[in-house]
Amino acid sequence: MTEVRTKKFEYTIFTCVIFLVVFGLIVLYSASSVSASRIYDNSYYLFIRQAIFCGVGLMLALLFSFIPYKLYSSFSKYVFLGCLMLVVMTAFAGRISRGSSRWIMLRGIIFQPSELMKLAMIVYLAKVLTEIKGDFDRKDNFLRVIMVAYVPTFVIALSNLSTGIILFIIATTMIFAVSKKKLIFIFIITLVVLFYIFAYPMSKVLQTAGLLKTYQVGRIFAWKDPDNYPDIAYQTMQGLYAIGSGRISGRGYLSSIQKAIIPEAQNDMIFTILCEELGIVGAGLFFILYIILIYRIFTISFRQKNLNSLLLTFGIGVHIATQVILNIGVVTNLIPNTGVTLPFVSYGGSSLIVLFIEIGIVMSVVRFEKIESE
Repeated sequence: MTEVRTKKFEYTIFTCVIFLVVFGLIVLYSASSVSASRIYDNSYYLFIRQAIFCGVGLMLALLFSFIPYKLYSSFSKYVFLGCLMLVVMTAFAGRISRGSSRWIMLRGIIFQPSELMKLAMIVYLAKVLTEIKGDFDRKDNFLRVIMVAYVPTFVIALSNLSTGIILFIIATTMIFAVSKKKLIFIFIITLVVLFYIFAYPMSKVLQTAGLLKTYQVGRIFAWKDPDNYPDIAYQTMQGLYAIGSGRISGRGYLSSIQKAIIPEAQNDMIFTILCEELGIVGAGLFFILYIILIYRIFTISFRQKNLNSLLLTFGIGVHIATQVILNIGVVTNLIPNTGVTLPFVSYGGSSLIVLFIEIGIVMSVVRFEKIESE
């Protein structure tokens, strides 16, 4: 038996992403047309910008797919440290939006360093976990993992809790995948479940301790009791009206009423407009595409013989799956409003570009993975 490289192009993932992007652009035009007309006097403004982001992202995905994934690991430490510096800079000198500092401008380009950190952490953490081979008993190994996984998570969570939650989930699941000690993870899951059940009193305790800001606590209160917090719960309630009015087949494309009412409907609430216009049928199509995409990424991950490529693709799969689950959980009011975007559909350049690069890396793993051949 000998080992040879597959040199295959990953058609399944690429096709799913293309369909998500194309259908996403169609939905985004409808969702953004009203706000774009009000703000920019051009209903196509946000659609055109998103289309440009998609074009650039697609080219980056193809470019990264032809570069050996091991090369990314070689430079991952420096990219990680650079992103960490940008995250710290953003916390002190970033642009304020929704009560938190999330954006930074460099040479006229506005972007979210926290989105870059998701990718940087996945790649570097995969390398670190591969190097220590799951040995957390050594103090230096333990501290190294904490530094890579949870220091940026904590820094980002101070100003952007939703992204901090995503980073925490990605890091914890990647560590869980290689750790021989599962008890601590059972403890973490138990804490999360308890917080979900007793969110109201626990949020008050965390606010008193200074770990949650007033607007974050308000979102939790509005989630639990929207009738008593109509201002904070306004976006969520309008989104639920949109979902309910769509029913099976929807009102019809461009026929949404709530897109003129929901603030920034093209961002994290775009799924509600999708449901309103295309109904359960349209939403089901997107569900199927996401399920195929995520399943395929995990399938690729679990067949890897190399731990680094396994963790790399696994982390990317967890990232995409987490954002899909959190976004849909928010719009259906199963969890508090977190401001998490729907992958490849919601408006936003930083998130979209990072997702495309991640897809390119997964495709690179497929192209350069080794298989046994007689």
